[in-house]
Amino acid sequence: MLKRSKIYKSMIEFINVKKTYGNHVALYDINLKINSGLIFALLGPNGSGKTTLLRSLMGLAPLQDKSEILVNKNSIRKSFTYRDEIGYMPQIPSFPRNLKVKEIIEFLINLTNKKALYLNKIKSDLGINSFADKQFGTLSQGMKQKVNILQCFMYDHNIIVIDEPAAGLDPQNAYYLKNLLRERKKRGNTILFTTHIMAEVEEIADEMTVLVDGKISVFDKPKVFIKKQKAKSLEDALVKYWIKQN
Repeated sequence: MLKRSKIYKSMIEFINVKKTYGNHVALYDINLKINSGLIFALLGPNGSGKTTLLRSLMGLAPLQDKSEILVNKNSIRKSFTYRDEIGYMPQIPSFPRNLKVKEIIEFLINLTNKKALYLNKIKSDLGINSFADKQFGTLSQGMKQKVNILQCFMYDHNIIVIDEPAAGLDPQNAYYLKNLLRERKKRGNTILFTTHIMAEVEEIADEMTVLVDGKISVFDKPKVFIKKQKAKSLEDALVKYWIKQN
């Protein structure tokens, strides 16, 4: 298990991360530090490189020569065990359609030696027991996302990676998820998430970066960036920023 880092110490570090697919360059020498105990937003338009960067962190996209990613100061090239300390919530949960929810949960628990400390609380909070006997393929999108939240947050992970956290959630459960992120931040977890909803970033993110065409275009604290652009909101600030760039 990774040792908890003190707050504001680097937990994730991307060093000269470059990724090419044939003649297409998806990432251009990304250098980025994400500190422990913070909520960090990774932003950018579709095709900007966000997914590629997350896949690289998760070990799903092999690192190219001279590229490096450190997790708690340790290179991910040396071992895959670091992934045991990462909770991942994809935008679209993908489980076998014919399995019942309770079977999926049982399978996930048996897949790791980690204790699901928050299993019962999250099941209760989200009312998952009420549809635990239903097959995953018959669930509504909102119910599927509840299972998605559970599989990510039932463990005490040092790092939590979330792709579009509010996708498919109604306002009540989106509110629950945001509070869950705040709670995990207080416990010292490092949270990295992507979203197209700027109000979410403004509300919960401590720091953010914007990728455009595989390059870092903005790195700042949301409130500081808004002030720099003399804007009323993050969405307004980004629009003003793009106008200045063009």
